Amino acid sequence: MNIAIVGLGLIGGSMAKALKGFRGCTVYGINHRRETLEEAMMDGVVANKDETDAEILKKCDLVVLCLYPSLCVEFVQKHIADFKERALVTDTCGIKEKIVDEIGALMRPDMEFVGAHPMAGREVYGYKNSLETLFHNCNFLITPTENNSEASLALIEDMARYIGAKRIVRITPKEHDEMIAYTSQLMHVIAVALCDNKHIESAASFSAGSLRDCTRVAIINEVLWSELFIENKKALCELIDELKDSLNRMENAIKDEDYDTLKGIMKGATEAKKKWLNG
Repeated sequence: MNIAIVGLGLIGGSMAKALKGFRGCTVYGINHRRETLEEAMMDGVVANKDETDAEILKKCDLVVLCLYPSLCVEFVQKHIADFKERALVTDTCGIKEKIVDEIGALMRPDMEFVGAHPMAGREVYGYKNSLETLFHNCNFLITPTENNSEASLALIEDMARYIGAKRIVRITPKEHDEMIAYTSQLMHVIAVALCDNKHIESAASFSAGSLRDCTRVAIINEVLWSELFIENKKALCELIDELKDSLNRMENAIKDEDYDTLKGIMKGATEAKKKWLNG
């Protein structure tokens, strides 16, 4: 089996490293920056010679898109004639409805696209920060459609297990985007909002760990996350409104010195944390 990894940044570089040996595969890289591609070649992560992107695609059975969502669509659109016959295409994007709809519509009759999202990352990015172990114990989400065969879905699940995923879940693209808006995107919104505050400048001597924990994901790739937020704006904005409602309830309880309401909110939050997130 030949596999092409398109985009050798943090996720793509880690995917290329983690897939070494999967079903006896040979891994090839496609990247717009030649310097990054050459570094991956020097590391032995990809097996490129002097092939063009089109030549690599023509011999690859599986293509993993590790680009920003809009760039994934553009890449497939540009290269649709270059893919190998019966090629399987998947991705690693953090939104799914737009990707599944747009890339699915571009597929040739002999090809399949399976939307996927390995939930792993770091506060840093780029190939130089990629890790073979990045996906160990991660959740891996797959968003099948009626156009996917069981064999293709099974291949992506096998790939997920090989790179170290702990839990593999099949979910609709719509459900994916609604849940990711809460579990991931809203967390980044909160972290950014906490750092978008003048008090951060003087906080170092006054933090015992809470601020550091709450702002961990505020070190953010602003280009990627702006796209993710806006492409999932309906679900995310609904959650931001819900968050504002919760903050308003707490603010009013504090202003009114309403201990009972405040304690009730905190008790409910503690119970929910213990029940749903195992403490």
